[in-house]
Amino acid sequence: MSYDYKQIHYNPDLGREPYAVKGYKDDGYPSTSVCAGMTRVDFLDSYASEAEAIAAHPELAQDGEVSRGHALLDADLKDVSHISDGDDMENYEIECLRREGNL
Repeated sequence: MSYDYKQIHYNPDLGREPYAVKGYKDDGYPSTSVCAGMTRVDFLDSYASEAEAIAAHPELAQDGEVSRGHALLDADLKDVSHISDGDDMENYEIECLRREGNL
């Protein structure tokens, strides 16, 4: 997948490889998905050092700046308040299929 951007996250809970790299894709889900319109965030890999992560993903370092992320910055990307509570899920799915021209 081609990502709009990548970020490196430091997370000491990952043990010996605390530097995780994530890829972000704006509107990264199909329109029939309940996540349609949301930014897709994929865990790509983890590394023992920031230097190893940058070597594997050179696009993390642009013009001397390293693209760093933090769990708090990802919080808005994980909002699922738009997803139906289940009572109306069948109607939602039918509407998505209609919009796609598959119904």
